[in-house]
Amino acid sequence: MEIIRVEDSDLKVIEANRCRIFRAMSQPLSAQVIWDDIYAQRRQRVIIICNTVSQAQGIYRDLSELNQDFDLNITLLHARFLPEDRAKKENSLKDIFAQNWQKNNDGTCQVLISTQVIEAGINITCEVLHTQLCPMNSLLQRAGRCGRFPGEIGEVLVYRKVLVNQDNQELANTDLFDSEELSLDTPVESIDSEKIDKPKESFLPYKKEACELTWQVLQAHTKSENLSQHVGFRIEEKWINQVHSQEDLLTLRRRNNSQMEFESRFADAIFRGDESAASDLIRQVDNRSIFTWEESGVIDCDDDQEIDMQKLLSFSVPVSTLCKAWRDFQEKTDFGKGWIFKRIETPKKKSETYSQPVLSPINSRDFLIGCYRILVNTRYIYYDEEIGLQIGVNIRGNGFNSPTKKDRLISSQYRYRMDNYVGHLVLMWKCWRDNFPTKILKNGESVDINYPSVRDELLVAGGKFIKAKILPEAEANEAEALFEILVFLAIFTHDLGKLQVKWQDVMRCWQEIAHRDFEGKNPRKYLLAHTDYNPEDKQLKAEFKAFENKNKRPNHAVESAFLAREILQKSLIPLLQEHFTEDTEQIKYFRDVVIMAAGRHHSAWARGFESTDVAKLNQIELCTESQQVIADSWRCMKKFLPS
Repeated sequence: MEIIRVEDSDLKVIEANRCRIFRAMSQPLSAQVIWDDIYAQRRQRVIIICNTVSQAQGIYRDLSELNQDFDLNITLLHARFLPEDRAKKENSLKDIFAQNWQKNNDGTCQVLISTQVIEAGINITCEVLHTQLCPMNSLLQRAGRCGRFPGEIGEVLVYRKVLVNQDNQELANTDLFDSEELSLDTPVESIDSEKIDKPKESFLPYKKEACELTWQVLQAHTKSENLSQHVGFRIEEKWINQVHSQEDLLTLRRRNNSQMEFESRFADAIFRGDESAASDLIRQVDNRSIFTWEESGVIDCDDDQEIDMQKLLSFSVPVSTLCKAWRDFQEKTDFGKGWIFKRIETPKKKSETYSQPVLSPINSRDFLIGCYRILVNTRYIYYDEEIGLQIGVNIRGNGFNSPTKKDRLISSQYRYRMDNYVGHLVLMWKCWRDNFPTKILKNGESVDINYPSVRDELLVAGGKFIKAKILPEAEANEAEALFEILVFLAIFTHDLGKLQVKWQDVMRCWQEIAHRDFEGKNPRKYLLAHTDYNPEDKQLKAEFKAFENKNKRPNHAVESAFLAREILQKSLIPLLQEHFTEDTEQIKYFRDVVIMAAGRHHSAWARGFESTDVAKLNQIELCTESQQVIADSWRCMKKFLPS
């Protein structure tokens, strides 16, 4: 890795004659402090950033109560707004807090209260930024929204604590419950509520050590003779090193010391399907996806009332917030046999594509922490476009239900059209090679986007991995070629199990119904890979459900992996032996990684690709035409494989 130093001459251009000063404030951040500063300094553009959503909501409520004469125009922004409400706010803020805002200023003081959602990606500026203490790297990101443009002067005022009035304190403390303070085995009845609820200094969701180091740097700066001088890139660089260098070295040392533990957790995640291990390896996942709806819709199992999880918007909420609400619920004796949270699960041994969610009671904090999709009782959840989402036992629900995702002219991911077997593999190979135009959601709006091909994204990285970890003697172009061949073979083998007589009999029978009654394609004599299915068509959906209940199609992914073995023996093994290595173990692993890709293309934890494993399921009987379509697929795909 090469470190590139920015020259002083370049810095002058980048910093563009702006001035930004920092000050550590001795008093807590409160609505009254903000109000007094606005009137003392005649502010026109003010931004306040809190570390948690609930603290931002509390400050918003306090400041709104001071603003009885509507002298201020106050906006609250955080991550717990519906996409369309958040997009509306962000678009408005980009105009109100834009560069040269003075030209359109009507004399009204504009105030934005936010969380770290504005640390990056929103191009706004202000005269003064009031921010709660956070680690230095985040603090400097926040400071980028103050005095942002050439010639501007900005003040960044940093506070250790947030102080919210008594009336709104419970709301502000919603996100300040540290679930790690309690042992996982601590029974609810033994928790000292007074101790937990006692106001204390909290830097959640940040680590205390990094915040304390940041505060020390800011205090030293505030006491220095440089207080009124511009804090430019060189000073920011120095501050970052003071706060984060030691932490980064410690993290690196921990990783080196825990290599064996890492490998063990990696095996747990990849080979044993331990979801918590997978989350830990990527990052510490502290948020959970929450939904809310009237439970009767699930119990009735009526087609008109079915809950399609894929179409509902969820909110991401810290698990500590949910733990606090759950604990508060347990302590309330007047709720009887009610509930506040339930776990949302996919039914076992059923297709995730079509099945209804199953709800399980949550009866312990440990279980709650282990849940990733959670249903919240509508009695304890409130939403409006002014303050966003609120959860808690003292919240009076307003009948909010998780809305369906906005109709954005984007085809459902679960809508299928008939593909013959050869055509399906050719299209999969096309997805690897070609750019992909589609539509995505951006702040609730449908936007056209053109993704580069998967090949462009992965080929070089895949080649480097093979060269670095497996075949160090190979040339870069050889390693990339091998990676592409592995992808080719994974695509080629992943649906071999669909060539079973039983699979074809069941799905061709359905396609004939789809062709006859629902304007589907004529299956003719094709061997199929996909059939026509549109869940938006209620009549077709009901017909398919009835058909599926009577006609069980066999699984195909593990069977595909088993059937791939012979093809790989005849194609991949000779290639490896001739061009790359004579290490039989390496050759075996290259073969097995393709087999595993085929076997796991529907379930990341599928296993059992040996003949003895497959024999336990059912005898595999292939269609008489299967060898011909395999040969046709090879011929059609191979002509697009680079020489």
